[in-house]
Amino acid sequence: MPQSLLKEGRLDIKSIAREVFFRGPVEVVCQPRIIRPLCAAAFYKHSKGCPNLGIKAGCPPRASLFTGVFEPEVYVVAVKFDLAEYVAKKRLEHSNWTQRALENPRHWQGHVRSILREACETRCRVYPDYVSVTNAEAMGVNLTDTLRNVGIILEWPPRKAVYQVSLLAKPKKCPQSG
Repeated sequence: MPQSLLKEGRLDIKSIAREVFFRGPVEVVCQPRIIRPLCAAAFYKHSKGCPNLGIKAGCPPRASLFTGVFEPEVYVVAVKFDLAEYVAKKRLEHSNWTQRALENPRHWQGHVRSILREACETRCRVYPDYVSVTNAEAMGVNLTDTLRNVGIILEWPPRKAVYQVSLLAKPKKCPQSG
């Protein structure tokens, strides 16, 4: 592997292609009866679904429904990360790893989330009445359909690219009490 891709003998995560998108405004596709149960769906080593389900305040059933808290028109901030490129380069470094190990988000997710967080902070300075919502699916938003409506097509399961997504949303005004 070329030295330019290595950092202290390891793959330099910053060498992997990534792109930040800002799209909208778009109306969220809110389908809580379809989306929130996905948190309880079994996945690798989690036969009862996400371990945060029913525990974290931002997760179902404690998370509020999106349309109860925010205006339905949002902006999408997304970071596209080239998973295929990452896996190919990681495989050169770890030829004995399984495909699952090579794709493990623990190795790349923090980097992509930090890019997303910075992009959201930048956009929130331009749109000061908006806040970044990172748990939209827990609030019943169908991100796959919402992103499709702004031209971002998610791949399920992701093999070529993965996305980290936040919605910039405007909180609803609370009625003033007398």
